[in-house]
Amino acid sequence: MSRDPEGASPSAGRDEWIRYRAQQFADEQLPAQPVVWDDTTNFMSIERNHVIDLRGDLYLVRSNEHEGRFGIDDQPKFWVKHAIDLETGRMFILKLLCQEEFKVHVGPLEIHCRRSAEKEARVLDLVRGDPRFMQGRLARDSRANPVRVIDFIQGVDLLTYLLSLRIGHEEYFRTRLPEILAKLAGSLAGIQRLHDMGLCHGDIRNDHLLVERATGGYKWIDFDLNEDSPAFDIWSAGNILHCSVAKGFLTFREAIEAQPRLAGQLADEDACVFFPNRVMNLGKVYPYLPSNLNAVLRRFSAGGRGCYDRMSQVADDLADCATTMGVRPVWIEQSTAPTLRDGG
Repeated sequence: MSRDPEGASPSAGRDEWIRYRAQQFADEQLPAQPVVWDDTTNFMSIERNHVIDLRGDLYLVRSNEHEGRFGIDDQPKFWVKHAIDLETGRMFILKLLCQEEFKVHVGPLEIHCRRSAEKEARVLDLVRGDPRFMQGRLARDSRANPVRVIDFIQGVDLLTYLLSLRIGHEEYFRTRLPEILAKLAGSLAGIQRLHDMGLCHGDIRNDHLLVERATGGYKWIDFDLNEDSPAFDIWSAGNILHCSVAKGFLTFREAIEAQPRLAGQLADEDACVFFPNRVMNLGKVYPYLPSNLNAVLRRFSAGGRGCYDRMSQVADDLADCATTMGVRPVWIEQSTAPTLRDGG
């Protein structure tokens, strides 16, 4: 491509500094005139080793983020860049403006999704300093396009973490699940905090909850979908709970293949509401699960009664489950609303 396309703005004195920093922080030898973008509108043209200029703050692009969902593995997200701050050498995630609208199907529901950079920026402002959430700030390019500058989190998503535990389910239940439930309780209490401030996550799923490598803490990421239904957040939390208790996803077919006796015991009412091929009433599969934990799971099943209407109710019930299993949550805001602790 041209060294000075529309939106790119190299300058001789700065070029030398950029090339020096790129060599220092990324061991990259940039051309004499690095490609510098101060207008991020055409994000598809911003490539590896290009530089993004956010009104004087310079970031060296290293790669695009990738998405693995909806049957498409490693789909590049061209509007989300891994980039090095050339002043400090720190890695950040730059989320550029992407005015995308699309529909997704979750079980029987068709959901209309729209990305909103401004909504995510409001979330970042409200959760600043809260370790349960990704941290970042809103910046602007020369055209006033909003760019979210997100602290890079060293870690893996929740599902990847669970699948990395090379132990059987009963050992997992006894040695790891209590702590995981305690951390989930705190994480879901954090979502209630958003709801109390009039915002929703909008896209709760296992790859939007990261397990930080250094601390083991859980951090919510990606708030740019403008889905404003607290109820949708709550039902989506059920999918994370299924994943956590089952140590991955468990379908009816997998359960019956592993335990043929279940063929006559599992019924449609035991299915996950969103994903009817998954078993939500996991107490039938793993009889050692405590009754209070299975009661929470059944709230999210097709045959469940007494649906949750506040995320704090889910968090409080999970906190009780973790406590009875020997681990007390270290961060849980107590709900002022009644919880749904009876069986059902």
